[in-house]
Amino acid sequence: MEFVQRTKIQMRYGDLDALGHVNNAVFLTYYELGRTNYVRDFLGGFVSTDVKFVVNHAEVDFRSPIHFEDSPEILTWISKVGNTSCIFSHEIKSETDGKLFSSGKTVIVWIDNNFKKVPIEHEIRKKLQTLLIKDD
Repeated sequence: MEFVQRTKIQMRYGDLDALGHVNNAVFLTYYELGRTNYVRDFLGGFVSTDVKFVVNHAEVDFRSPIHFEDSPEILTWISKVGNTSCIFSHEIKSETDGKLFSSGKTVIVWIDNNFKKVPIEHEIRKKLQTLLIKDD
């Protein structure tokens, strides 16, 4: 897939829970890392004070635990573009054998200064549509 951003995840001991695998809440942090790198690589980056979008919804399907010695990477792509939002799809896989650790989606909504939904700016929406990869 041409417009998929791949990020190798640096495992941190603090990501682990008492059972020795990555805590479930950390998966959303990994998804955030994938989205941030996606925006940098395919959309030219952003200045944090100029951000006009927020995460409106997030979902994670846990497939297999990630342990400290695993070599996970996050794959991120845009799977839907709407009028006021877009959906980022994510997979965390083993870099060595392709084992799927999780899959999920985050819905990003564009907002105004009063935190009300607004249409995505035309040029940004056009760019997002060129990057679109529909999920099967």
